[in-house]
Amino acid sequence: PTTDEDKRAHEEILHIWEVIDSTLLKCYLKINDALVGPLLRLKDNCCHLVECERVLQNAEKYDELVQLYQNKENHRKALDLLLRHGQKSTGSLRGHEPTIRYLQHLGPKRLELIFEYSKWILRAKPEDGLRIFTDDIPEVESLPRDKVLAHLETVAKSLVIQYLEHIIVYCEDTNPVFHNRLITLYREKIESLLLEHSEDATESSEADHTPAGSEPGELGRYRQRLLTFLDQSQHYQAAKLIVHFPIGKLFEERALLLGRMNRHEQALAIYTHVLKDTKQAEEYCRKNYNRTSEHSKDVYLCLLRMYLQPPQASSLGVSSDTIPQPNVTAALEVLMEHYEHIDTAKALELLPAGIPIIEIHQFLCQVLSKQTVRRRNQQMLKSLLLSELLEVQQQRIAVQSHHSVITQETSCGVCKKRINQSAFARYPDGTVEHYYCYQKKNPSS
Repeated sequence: PTTDEDKRAHEEILHIWEVIDSTLLKCYLKINDALVGPLLRLKDNCCHLVECERVLQNAEKYDELVQLYQNKENHRKALDLLLRHGQKSTGSLRGHEPTIRYLQHLGPKRLELIFEYSKWILRAKPEDGLRIFTDDIPEVESLPRDKVLAHLETVAKSLVIQYLEHIIVYCEDTNPVFHNRLITLYREKIESLLLEHSEDATESSEADHTPAGSEPGELGRYRQRLLTFLDQSQHYQAAKLIVHFPIGKLFEERALLLGRMNRHEQALAIYTHVLKDTKQAEEYCRKNYNRTSEHSKDVYLCLLRMYLQPPQASSLGVSSDTIPQPNVTAALEVLMEHYEHIDTAKALELLPAGIPIIEIHQFLCQVLSKQTVRRRNQQMLKSLLLSELLEVQQQRIAVQSHHSVITQETSCGVCKKRINQSAFARYPDGTVEHYYCYQKKNPSS
């Protein structure tokens, strides 16, 4: 409607529709109340809100009343009704499920309403309440995750870990803030469980150290989840997190963070002298070794150094009574098994001066054998490259031996005009054409 008269006519039509739909609803209630729901679910129904609200309340048709409110976008009234009936033990709207379904379809535009009416469910039935923010529904997936996280932190902190796991694992969210927060919550939970488990559990102790993740009960499960996440996630910020994993506790977790920061010597010091786990130390090297990376090409050499030149006990977070000792046997095993990944000259510099030559005889033989094979391969490659170079030079000489003489009489094979000073194309049989004519004839070339 553009004019006042058009507006009045439009309002009159809407009023007529309201009367018709409202009357139809009343008739359905009298004749066949099963038709009331389908009528109210029509997006363009014109039922009068106040009149139909009164009629439905009198008839105790609360499901249909919720539908009326929803269709008219009077969501607060609908949610208030659901809240009142949700506390009851009878009726079709009893319990929290109707409210959950309603909230799941409101979408991000009504976020404050979702937060307000989700509180009673999150407090009464936390696991079910979390579905308001995690079910596979378009409106749910479009909710701003940072705001949902803040809401859960305030109302139901016990659900925050589950929510973060959902958006990271199932929704594949790569936001570093979420990854950092999940690691922090894992750590806080583990530290709390450690205090419950034993008064001395958070103190450094080598004698009674239990491998992380193998502890009984909830503590073991959470440590395993944290270790797996630290190993697999590529989106957390280790430099920001390391300050919350101080020296002296959570050694395995700290080692993974140090490794992500390319502080390999510190990480390997934990594996070799705190955990005393040579297999885990070699597995760490296997995962982090990268011949082309400046930070990771000497990771096996770092392991060798940790065995031969152990750091001070204070830097490891262990008791000062326990002095880390060199482990020459483990160092020699590393040399034997991973000689291909170790700089031979640097390795020999690290070895003790008094070590018997027989101890490193096998290592030197393997290195010399490797060098011999490498030299032979390089000589062979050099010969092949030289042969290829000679072949290419012969081809170049053959190509350069062909020439074309362009005179004032030489004409284009296409347009028959003289070539003169124009650019031209030459075919193997000696025929020449203007380059323009050649391109016109061969547009794809």
